[in-house]
Amino acid sequence: MPDPVSSVRRWAWRAVGALPAPVRDLATVPVRRRADAELRALAPMPPARRRLYLGPWNTAGQAYAWARAVEQHLPDTAAQNLWAQRSAAQAHFHYPADHHLSVLAQRGHVREIHGERVLREATHVVLESGRPVLADFHAGTMLTDLPALDAVGVEHAVLYHGSEIRDLREHAERYPHSPFGGGWDDYFRTVQSVVDKNRADLERYAVAGGRVLVSTPDLLDAVPGATWLPLVVDVERFATAAEGTGVVPLERKRPVVLHAPSNPRLKGTEVVEEVLARMERAGLLEYRRVRGVPHAQMAGFVADADVVVDQLVLGNPGVLLAESLAAGRVVVSHLTPAVRARMDEADAGLGGRGAVDGGVPVVEADAESFEAVMHELLNGRAATHEVAARGPGWVRRHHDGRRAAAVLGGWMGVEPVGG
Repeated sequence: MPDPVSSVRRWAWRAVGALPAPVRDLATVPVRRRADAELRALAPMPPARRRLYLGPWNTAGQAYAWARAVEQHLPDTAAQNLWAQRSAAQAHFHYPADHHLSVLAQRGHVREIHGERVLREATHVVLESGRPVLADFHAGTMLTDLPALDAVGVEHAVLYHGSEIRDLREHAERYPHSPFGGGWDDYFRTVQSVVDKNRADLERYAVAGGRVLVSTPDLLDAVPGATWLPLVVDVERFATAAEGTGVVPLERKRPVVLHAPSNPRLKGTEVVEEVLARMERAGLLEYRRVRGVPHAQMAGFVADADVVVDQLVLGNPGVLLAESLAAGRVVVSHLTPAVRARMDEADAGLGGRGAVDGGVPVVEADAESFEAVMHELLNGRAATHEVAARGPGWVRRHHDGRRAAAVLGGWMGVEPVGG
């Protein structure tokens, strides 16, 4: 349902825009003054030899998490991130951000105030999802920032999270259970149009010679030549929450199975719910679907579950998967053989056992095998305990921020502390 307040605001802004120019300029002065005040109130970058700025979307709170990882693990390095709100009604699940630019603030002199500050203070910039960080965050492209960044010697990289760069047709050809393999509606056609534009921008960006980063290993297929920048999660918060509940996975007669899809169409939620509802009616488990929950509350929901079902159709490991492993929960998800191989190779490089002890501790299931896998879990609970027990250690090696800091440090020319 549309937000009535947002609708009124949009109507009022359109009405002002229809006024004659002299009247319109006069009418917008108070708004722009408030917007400029918000822009000037943004905290300056802390002093350091290297200063990293990431934005503008902060998808799943990752830009903020990467900034903290850089500050914690790279010497003489400061970092900030930007979340530029897309609409007054946008749900962001309350992820923290160093800089939050409201819709109002974006009606001010963004380029002159915010953009110039970034150019003065940053030595390195990560252009998230191919969008600019200096101004025009949602309609613009990273390419518009490059001349200004290059002119003052700011190094830049582009970072992709998934749906904005993953070609739907290629995914459908590569993955048997791809959600994009059937008929497309307006939503999928819109997503593909965004991907087409971003891929065209990326081809032009390649000429500029900047680094290309992706947040999950499956995207190495979608963006050849990219570097994997691992996700970062608060391992201790999820581990501590799990300890506080005292829940040992699959010890309860009716285990709790959690599913928290950020986008149900891209998670296989229809199959998940059909199977779990049937098993719940048979008295085998309790199914909980979580939606619209602020991220700060997710640790409690995950900790109170025995099993977390992430996704069955994309083949990629996301933030919830890592958080659930940190809590020592049984995680069910579809990871392709290529993705598992990359994750095992990375684990072996960090002193883990890689594929020797079974590889990444995620129970494999796709849309076809999900029901059988769930019955196997319930019928072989002892074997599953060992898989869940390996989760926290695996996540600490890969997603506590040290690996991400090492990747960013390699680009920024600085060795991690102790690395």
